[in-house]
Amino acid sequence: MISTLRGQGGALLALPDYRPDLAKAVAHKVGVRFYDFRAEAMAQQGHRAGAMSLVELDAVLGELAAEGGAVVFNVEALLSTKSSEERGEWIEGFVGRDWQGLLLVPLTLYGHEAAAVTEHVLRLEEEDLPAQGLLSRLVN
Repeated sequence: MISTLRGQGGALLALPDYRPDLAKAVAHKVGVRFYDFRAEAMAQQGHRAGAMSLVELDAVLGELAAEGGAVVFNVEALLSTKSSEERGEWIEGFVGRDWQGLLLVPLTLYGHEAAAVTEHVLRLEEEDLPAQGLLSRLVN
């Protein structure tokens, strides 16, 4: 599915576990930046982070897409502050938008919601994933 995007557009990766190591590996493999939305965008907002809007998320995604794309990790930190309806609308808008660069958003908590809304979800099962080494578990 990622190859069909030809370096542009948005897709969701539904993961069974929280795996920053896997998201970083995907970013490296497809040649885009790894971006931790919670650490790089939400942390700057301090106590206001939970009040960020999905429009603000889209602005960050637009910048990342314009810079060539990214695997955008921890978007669920913001999505968790929204209703299921808002999340569904955002998911539809995200995958339907014509992004300049490739944007991949891993989801652990809301992969099932995404799959109900769009076909632009690559669902990975536990048996599809490489083993996570002890060092990786300790670091992540």
